[in-house]
Amino acid sequence: MNEGVEKIKEFLGEGRALYAATMGLDKTPCVHYAELCFEKDGALYFACPKCGRFYGELSMYPAVKLCAYDGASGVELLIGGRPVFTEDEAVIAECLENSPSLREAWGGEPKMIIAWFLADAVCEFTRVKDGEKQVFELGSPENALIGVRIKKDKQLRDRLSAIMAERESAPVEPNGLQKLYDGAVLYFAECAKQVWPRMDVTPIERSAVFDTYDEREKFTLLAKKLVGNASIDKPEDLTYWLNKEQLAQTLREKGLALPQ
Repeated sequence: MNEGVEKIKEFLGEGRALYAATMGLDKTPCVHYAELCFEKDGALYFACPKCGRFYGELSMYPAVKLCAYDGASGVELLIGGRPVFTEDEAVIAECLENSPSLREAWGGEPKMIIAWFLADAVCEFTRVKDGEKQVFELGSPENALIGVRIKKDKQLRDRLSAIMAERESAPVEPNGLQKLYDGAVLYFAECAKQVWPRMDVTPIERSAVFDTYDEREKFTLLAKKLVGNASIDKPEDLTYWLNKEQLAQTLREKGLALPQ
């Protein structure tokens, strides 16, 4: 495990309060209490309510700085990085298990909670008295679902737009594999909106075959698990991943099943 992650766990394991600095929705600085719920495979998992300002700020301005201070030793901890959200049921369950404050505030209701961890993270331990620093590059955790990375390229934008238009015009059978494909296209559309905020994704929003919002969430989450941290830098990559046969093959290889 990364040495910096171990030092963070040790530092915060003694009951020190951790605070998060964000850019507020009104574009003024904001500070929130943050709680480290658990660590797994180098990922430090946090959680917050979906309906709160904290989640809204992290979503709109995806950068955060976490701070804790030990008065006895005069050491300050700063952790900075890009928040990556997950609605993985096992992750949220463990966050709730390790956070009495979340359970008390939200009655242990998983659907009210969003979990997140940091990618591209760096931490600093600074002794305030003399400014002595220890800096650790935490990077991005291995085996954690960070998401598709799409190169900002006009050809890729146009190809994904064409895929959504083709999906809207094509007749389909609303079976499990079709729903998985629609979940994958929705996921790619969500990632593309981060690259091209004005991109029109309404064709797939209109044509997706889900019966309920919960069903949409389940199939989209499964698509994320299959696609993983794919890097898309040429149109052929989109053709590879947005393909029913490839999704079905990857599903078998990972030993996963379609939601019921």
